Amino acid sequence: MKNLFSKFISCVGIFVVGAATVTMTAFAPPAKAVDFSGKTIQAFVAFSAGGGGTYYTRLYLPFFKKYLPGNPTIIVRNMPGGGGLIGSNWFQANAKPDGLFYSVISTSNMSSMVMGDEKVKYNLLEWESIIMEPLGTIFYTTPKTGVTGKNISKDVATLRNTQIVTGAKTPTSSELHLFLAFDMLGINKITPVFGIGSGAQRKAVLRGEFNMKRDSAINYLKKVASYAKKGKVVPWMTLGYEQDGKIVRDPYFPNLPTIIDAYKAMNGGKAPSGVGFDSFKHFFHMAVTASKGFALPPKTPKAIVDVYVAAAKKIEKDKGFAKRAGKLYGVYPKAYGKDANDVMRAAVDVPPQNKKYIRDFVKRKFNMTM
Repeated sequence: MKNLFSKFISCVGIFVVGAATVTMTAFAPPAKAVDFSGKTIQAFVAFSAGGGGTYYTRLYLPFFKKYLPGNPTIIVRNMPGGGGLIGSNWFQANAKPDGLFYSVISTSNMSSMVMGDEKVKYNLLEWESIIMEPLGTIFYTTPKTGVTGKNISKDVATLRNTQIVTGAKTPTSSELHLFLAFDMLGINKITPVFGIGSGAQRKAVLRGEFNMKRDSAINYLKKVASYAKKGKVVPWMTLGYEQDGKIVRDPYFPNLPTIIDAYKAMNGGKAPSGVGFDSFKHFFHMAVTASKGFALPPKTPKAIVDVYVAAAKKIEKDKGFAKRAGKLYGVYPKAYGKDANDVMRAAVDVPPQNKKYIRDFVKRKFNMTM
């Protein structure tokens, strides 16, 4: 009898505890909503204050302030050096995953990671992407090269026999996609001048000291297009734009051939393929598909990522942002959140055989061992 009573009490106890558990669960307070009221957020830029990364960050800054919950104060923090390497290392190691830090992403800090520089201590695949924004790349030269921009076959043939002088920050910086593209087209008479930033390269072309440059669509339209109208430079090719897995003509420059058009014109209509082209495609994604964007630090909670992604989507629809950005943004569809992470992966998750190809290319072209 005693044993039966004990079992009865035990069962009642289990029922009571279970009921209490259900009651506590039913009346548990909801997860605390993300709120940045009274907070200061650092918009991190691993590049100089006058560069494209800072311009892009400042373009979005007042709108993130408007749409992030609590309307926080947002300040830009520049930490330039090493093509984005120094600042990106700092962000990986020190930015807390509390929503109070986010960083601009650009071709430069992607290429440094892909090239396997031993000083790189960051991994962009661990960062939580907010938005990735495509941006086209255009090539232009000086009229003295003989390029007309009217016949891609003749232009490539002309450039194959022309001594090209162009600038680059380093052999492994973002300009590497220019050298990879030219190698695909058999344009090999190139004298690179290293240690020169993009703005200085542009000025050198306009002064006639260099005869070749590549620029983003935005920089070209803002800073070069007027010189093209005057005949001082000749645009002749773009990298193109990816749509449904294919590289098509850039919507900003629909009359200019792409790198694919140029290759086909010089190879009897045959499309490029093989490890060389696959390696180039990663740099194409860095330069075009994932040209600019923002990301949060590793291990940022999903709730915080979600509010940033929601804010970025609201910015896209904001008429004030459209007016501020002007015609230079909005032509290419953006990627957000998980889709933006996938875009990042396409750019920087480079297989071993492609990394070897790139290392061999840099050794062959610039006698630099990576």
